[in-house]
Amino acid sequence: MERFIIQRAVTGEVLSYDFRGMTAGAPTRVLSAVGTMPITVPAAQANSNASDGEPLFDEWGTIVTVADDDQIRFRGIVTDVSYAGPEWKLTLSALPTVLYGCPYGDEPYYGAEVDPASIVRKLVAHVQSFPDSDIGLTVVGTTPVRVGSFSTQRRIEAVAYYDEKVRDYKAENKALQALRKIVATTRKAAATQRTSRANASKDLTAAKKALTAAKRALTAAKSALTAAQKTKDPAKIAAAQTAVRNAQTGVTDATGVVNDRQAALNGRDGNLDTTNARIKAQQADVDAQAAIVATMKERKDKASELKSAAQQQESEDGGAYALEAWEAPDCGRLIDDLAKDAPFDWVEEHYWSGDVPATRIRIAYPRTGRRLEGDGAPTFQQGVNIAVRLQPASSGGDFANTVFGIGAGEGAGSIRRLISKRDGRLRRVATLQSKDIKSKQDMVTRLQAELVARQETLAVDSIVVTDHVNSPRGSYALGDDIFVQGKVPHYGDFGLWHRIVGITENTNGTTEISLQLTDSFTYGSGVE
Repeated sequence: MERFIIQRAVTGEVLSYDFRGMTAGAPTRVLSAVGTMPITVPAAQANSNASDGEPLFDEWGTIVTVADDDQIRFRGIVTDVSYAGPEWKLTLSALPTVLYGCPYGDEPYYGAEVDPASIVRKLVAHVQSFPDSDIGLTVVGTTPVRVGSFSTQRRIEAVAYYDEKVRDYKAENKALQALRKIVATTRKAAATQRTSRANASKDLTAAKKALTAAKRALTAAKSALTAAQKTKDPAKIAAAQTAVRNAQTGVTDATGVVNDRQAALNGRDGNLDTTNARIKAQQADVDAQAAIVATMKERKDKASELKSAAQQQESEDGGAYALEAWEAPDCGRLIDDLAKDAPFDWVEEHYWSGDVPATRIRIAYPRTGRRLEGDGAPTFQQGVNIAVRLQPASSGGDFANTVFGIGAGEGAGSIRRLISKRDGRLRRVATLQSKDIKSKQDMVTRLQAELVARQETLAVDSIVVTDHVNSPRGSYALGDDIFVQGKVPHYGDFGLWHRIVGITENTNGTTEISLQLTDSFTYGSGVE
């Protein structure tokens, strides 16, 4: 028996375990994507308030679970309400819809050799870590794939080491410049002292010349005194004696000047010797510091080489798997990219936690589903259980046997790769540009999938299947490979393997199955 469980999205409070009057439309489940389901509710019931006083059906505020005999058919958030006269039309979007449009805003994360399933868990937990965000969505499943390398951490460490060596070099070089400034100041003082000494030396030389002249004058006065004494003339003798005394005084005074100026010169010599000794010591400090600076420069240059090598390695292998808030990446889109690159599939699983419905995301590696062939396998054939005529379409514009890829980086430094398949047809090239491809290996994986997808361009997008004995509901599921066959007017017999990527169970008993060519999928990780 079908019943509808109504919950408040923010708190998980059950508002009704069996809401009456609702009519479920055709649920659509999509592989590795968000499914939807339309619901119709009489306006009088839809426009009512719950026991908490809030509207019973509120966009992004209500979760509806559709169960049939306790088997959960669909569970989703009311994301759209259309007021259509006496009936309201509600759109339920599967719970993973909350992941889309929510940017990553946590601390920077750099994952190395990490399972992408762990990153999905981190993203799902992050989205629900904010107030009014926890809807109880969990993730199960693992993969053997590892994304990210340690080169980002090594680059971060190399940059930090380089920055440290730059700081060391600048600090020691600053000390060297300070020492050089000190010795320059001292040399300037020495130059001033040498000028002062030169002037003192000149003064001493002049004083010595004056002393020599005074001594000659004394000698002449003494000779004159001797001559006067021979004359016996008292007056001449007295005058000559006075002249000798005066000359002697001149010699004494000149000698004093010479002694004073010699002392001054000696003092200046002492000062200059002291200054020169200080210069020698200061220069020794400069030379020692210059040697330290040279060592610091060598270490800085070596650190620069290590940094460049680490940056190059990160560029080549793509580095760590990075989650950076300043890039504001959409968490849902990140999960899509992880699923595409690993690759893996994800599907919703609903279960009961006590008497309350719950939902989890199951990660299936390398895929979910199976190839439906052999005895007892469901078959899909036009005119038997395919209710609508097949309309396979082919577009030569999509065909390519060569794919050229451009990834992260700029200009000649960007990651580039070309792969081809010679198949007897003219060379046709498709270009794949994606700045999120950060390693050569990731580029090869993406190009291989692109090349395979462009080889076979004839395909059926969807089929409508009756609830037939050859294909009863439940005999096929998301991810299964089915062989679609029939006779197409003006084309002939058609038969190709397709993969189920969407299922809509119509209320009239038919099922619309969305398809993609099986060969357009690549399983596993990487190529040789």
